Amino acid sequence: MTEKMASYTSQQQHKDALISGISIASFLQMLEQEMHTGNVHVHSENDIGILYFQDGSLINAKSGTQTGLKAAYTIINWQNPKISLKKFTTGTEKAITEPLGYILLNAAQQQDEKTESMTAATITYVSDDAKNNDDFQKTATILSDIPDIRYFFILNKAGKIVVHSAPNTNLGELIVYCIITSSNLRKSLKVKSPRRIIMQMKDSSSLLIIPKAGKILGMILESHSSATEVSNRIASDLSAK
Repeated sequence: MTEKMASYTSQQQHKDALISGISIASFLQMLEQEMHTGNVHVHSENDIGILYFQDGSLINAKSGTQTGLKAAYTIINWQNPKISLKKFTTGTEKAITEPLGYILLNAAQQQDEKTESMTAATITYVSDDAKNNDDFQKTATILSDIPDIRYFFILNKAGKIVVHSAPNTNLGELIVYCIITSSNLRKSLKVKSPRRIIMQMKDSSSLLIIPKAGKILGMILESHSSATEVSNRIASDLSAK
């Protein structure tokens, strides 16, 4: 059991203890890794929802009159959630069959669609350290100059977003999830790490993830774009910088 998960489990021993300061997406990823079985109660302002986990899989969700996948998307996108773990409800119907990665991707995309038209895409440095880092600055400039990239994320080697041009950072957590899943799969199969990860999105755009020395690049590509061409251009521009 991970240290974070052990801490949350310890908190659960106190009746109705609420966990805060962590996004729902990140918390669900830990439950999946720990093969957790139980109900996840989520509170956000006046909203309450339940996510049902069995052996690390999200099998159902409920929020108001919504159930299943629709309810899961609604809950995952709540801001500033407070979470508590409860005993699994025996006999819960399995209404969700999609893998967690797919659910997180589509939930993040839905949130982006709501905010993208409201917020202009600009380069945001999460901290002064990132802003003063020449490597992050140059990489951000290269990515922002490629028209096929709708917006991008740069994560440090610890998996934290340091620079981004997105209207919100929900997809940043999915990038980390993809890297961790890929790494675990690589270790199981004893193969080399992938040079890139590509995930197709509902609107025909794609999520391109490229692990680099000391950082991870994540980009949303326009529907007409070639991931291979974008990857080659990035490699060429980075080597020439």
